Amino acid sequence: MTRRAATTVAIAGVLALAACTGDGADDAASIGTPAIAATEASTVVSALVTAASRSQADASAAGVAARAGIYEGPALKAADARAKVLAAGSAAQRTDAQIGTDVTVLGVSAKSDAPATILARASLKKSNAPVLVLLVGGQGGKDVRIAAMAPMIADATLDALDPPSAGSAGLGSGAGLVAKPADVSAAWAASVAFPSPKPSKLIAADPWSDGLRKDAAAQSKALGAQGVFAQSHEPTDILGGLRLKGGSGAVVFAHLERTDAIAFHKPTKQTPRKDVTVLSGIKTITTEAELTSSEFIAFVVPASGQVRVVAAQDQLIGAKAH
Repeated sequence: MTRRAATTVAIAGVLALAACTGDGADDAASIGTPAIAATEASTVVSALVTAASRSQADASAAGVAARAGIYEGPALKAADARAKVLAAGSAAQRTDAQIGTDVTVLGVSAKSDAPATILARASLKKSNAPVLVLLVGGQGGKDVRIAAMAPMIADATLDALDPPSAGSAGLGSGAGLVAKPADVSAAWAASVAFPSPKPSKLIAADPWSDGLRKDAAAQSKALGAQGVFAQSHEPTDILGGLRLKGGSGAVVFAHLERTDAIAFHKPTKQTPRKDVTVLSGIKTITTEAELTSSEFIAFVVPASGQVRVVAAQDQLIGAKAH
């Protein structure tokens, strides 16, 4: 079971989620030659996941340097923040977060696609809950980095991809999907905004999204007459993905930036959560606070029907307060 701490100050609760397990080329199911040979892809992924596991609670300069060779983009910033939080946390928290080193490569992009993309499955060491890993890099396994890593959400299932030895088509322009990946991310972001979510018929219901809405409402209720709470989710990028077997859809990883804002009507004195202090140095909040989190969401986008959220993770990366 994975846990996401509710993003507010001293009144915070905890949300618990179980983890289960070129235009012409857009609609292709399999190209036939993978960008990285299946055996090489497995070796590369195993090495990176093992290194990620070893460094995930190391907040030292050595840990920072190690993660720079493991992650890229938003995933690197989130991993560095997570390391600071875990290093300052309890041994039990570090144990719960540990990633197992056994991995399975689910799919590899076609040789004609750039950047090379690998989708793999790892697991949390303690619970054995599945974790999806998106990796990108150069041809032949050069300069591969982890672009996203997120536990699968409760009851989620992942459709089959073409075998890693055959190669899977990339996302391309998104042709043939029920919606373009960027539009999917935007629709999901609007559907979980608070206090004014915009429900979307494009996105199927799931426990992670439902939990976000309920958690935001609970935080607002807890504030009561003291102040107001708002939460926004801003899409920043489509990190990558692969087409499903037979061209029936795609697995897409999106990155979003979440902002949790709280404003008190009158000056007060609140003590923030420990992770807020660890990452920002803030020890007291008197009038307002703004917490920023990095979100990694994996969608299955079909050729028709509703989009499903299959994996999700968020990580506090910064905060401001007065």
